[in-house]
Amino acid sequence: MKEIIEFALKVTIFPKKFWIEVFHRNIQKSFILRYVLTLALIGPVLSLFSMTVIEGITLKKALFYAVTTYIMDIISVYVYAIIVRLLDREIDLQSSLKISAFGSTPVWLSDIVDIYQPLRPLSTLGLIYSLYIIYMAIKLKSPKGYKIVGLLLLIFIVLYVLNSLIAESIVQNPIVKQIVV
Repeated sequence: MKEIIEFALKVTIFPKKFWIEVFHRNIQKSFILRYVLTLALIGPVLSLFSMTVIEGITLKKALFYAVTTYIMDIISVYVYAIIVRLLDREIDLQSSLKISAFGSTPVWLSDIVDIYQPLRPLSTLGLIYSLYIIYMAIKLKSPKGYKIVGLLLLIFIVLYVLNSLIAESIVQNPIVKQIVV
């Protein structure tokens, strides 16, 4: 856990130094998976608390929402890593996974505002900072990254929005609502 927190702080506070170090280190896929599984929990756990304690939503509904958003966050990381690899062959799959997982850190950290739902729009700041961190990583890792960095950032935004829309549509689906009620 300590190493995960250290990575999260380094990527957000010293992103350029972080990427230089990370691209030259062999980081186990198991660590990246633990990193993703841990930080992606922030939003769902705080949403669960907020929805049940503050908003009075039933535990069953709130838990279903939290699990759905958690799964969508994890899927998004891996989909983005694959897209980065497909669009820029200079970036190997391990590096694209690092870009996707560590680049998502500000998004997950900004989910802290999920504790109070009216503040959720502030999580957009996390998205903006994630875009900056991913931009920096692609520019450092790929000699041709400057040609497609805009497209990769746009794809990150699209996945971010799709993630939210799909999770919400699953939770709001009338059939699902009957099952979860």
